[in-house]
Amino acid sequence: MKRLILPIGIIILAVFFRLYGLSQAPPAPSLDEVSIGYNAYSILYTGKDEYGTPYPMLLRAYDDYRPALYVYLTIPFVRILGLTAVSVRLPSVLLSILTVYLVYSIGKMIGKKYCSYERLGEIAAVLLAISPWHIYISRLGHEANLGLTLFVLGIYLFLQAVLQGRTSAWIWSAVVFALSLHGYQSDKIISPLILISGAFLFRKEIWHAGRYVLIAGALGVLIALPAVLASVSPEGMLRFRGTSAFSPDSPDMVLSAKAYVAAREQGDTLGRLLHSRAGTYVSVFTKNYVSHFAPAWIFAGADREAHKVPGMGLLYLWEAPFLLFGIWALIKSKLPVGLKWFLFAWILVSPIPASVTTQSPHAMRAYAMVPAALLIEALGFWWVTRKFSGRQLQVMAVVVGIVVAQGVTVFWRGYFVRFPAEQSDSFQYAIRGAVQYGLDNASRYEAIQYSNQGNLYQSYMFFLYYSKFDPKAYLALGGTGSGGFEEAHYIGKYAFGILPQEAAKFTRGTLYFYDATNVPLGMRTVETFMNLDGKPAITATTL
Repeated sequence: MKRLILPIGIIILAVFFRLYGLSQAPPAPSLDEVSIGYNAYSILYTGKDEYGTPYPMLLRAYDDYRPALYVYLTIPFVRILGLTAVSVRLPSVLLSILTVYLVYSIGKMIGKKYCSYERLGEIAAVLLAISPWHIYISRLGHEANLGLTLFVLGIYLFLQAVLQGRTSAWIWSAVVFALSLHGYQSDKIISPLILISGAFLFRKEIWHAGRYVLIAGALGVLIALPAVLASVSPEGMLRFRGTSAFSPDSPDMVLSAKAYVAAREQGDTLGRLLHSRAGTYVSVFTKNYVSHFAPAWIFAGADREAHKVPGMGLLYLWEAPFLLFGIWALIKSKLPVGLKWFLFAWILVSPIPASVTTQSPHAMRAYAMVPAALLIEALGFWWVTRKFSGRQLQVMAVVVGIVVAQGVTVFWRGYFVRFPAEQSDSFQYAIRGAVQYGLDNASRYEAIQYSNQGNLYQSYMFFLYYSKFDPKAYLALGGTGSGGFEEAHYIGKYAFGILPQEAAKFTRGTLYFYDATNVPLGMRTVETFMNLDGKPAITATTL
């Protein structure tokens, strides 16, 4: 029983950081969360998504076609708790807690077998339980958490097979890795890559397992095949084309094309080679990939960065020396060479999906790095403790404890206080009030129109979500025609799209909702909706 006290305490710690104030931080459901929530709601009561597609494998959403598995996991929570932010986020929270336990199990397996240090799992689990990177994303109702949990579970089962000789683990690992392709876009790249790495590094164990590996491989292919086929379909490729770093109109590609033309005119052979299409692809990928290992991005942060706590890095600054110690300890440890390289491979493949897309470095698309980094960091803690004993170890524990507590305090204030107050606009906080105002005053106007710009981006989906619009009635009206940004949507007397800016195009008896920075001249303001920082976000106007 005593052995269970610390692991249970770690799980309680993880639960607290992920459940506390879940409906207030983040401050409102995000663009993706309202889409996931309403489509889960629609499938629950109609068996179809917002487009009328029965039980889709890809969620069309805003015409970005993402894996739909997380939507199906959300359905029971929507059924029990209703269509709320908590019901959409709770599956992510539970999955993230499972990930903490899996990291504990992986660390314990490695520590017990090769380091004579079972506490390795507990240290890694504590680090993940309080990780700013993991906490931030785990509190979002997003398929990234499903993808990470399946990926880590697949690794855990794979290591059970190669390190402990558990034959059934081969099959379960293949099943889980195959399911991960249905979970999150990034897993479609990193799951095959980590399996290829593992197959090479543990080829002797795989050869010895023989028929179990063949059965596992066949089963994995069968499960993964629908996801692969859906991904390479014209619809599935829309997501990649929309976010590709190699798009012809991306800034890097445009600049390189101009440089290529200049090099050709000047007869610069080397310049033509460097700025050729292939050369540019390599250059863009390399730049994006390396950016994920920049210390400034990992350990520091500005007041506003995507998926980062204000003023903080993805990891605490005090983690930096232990991560370096961990790399050294991993190299010098008695772990099998295959296992050492497998942990490094885990780190190295994780940023690849983010490196072929825009907005690099990207914390969510490189999310799979977190557990591997913290497992290596736990090795750093183990290595350091071996250098001290007795009184020295006690002093070190006190110093580290104070530093960790200070870092967690900064995180708490940054995430639970500053983040909601300063970044509510990123979650379109004000649109809930605008939707409710339109519903409450519908009888006073012949028509109600919402802009689709700024704080009202994709306003039709927020309207469906906040109004809990009957999905049967919505599909009877024709459902969604397109999720594209410039597409207009009509739901009874409500219209959503790009609104006019000229007075001659307005009609009396219509209520218009504009982003507060884009209100036309000559309109009468009837209500203004604020973000949590007190700044105007949305304005309701009429003639």
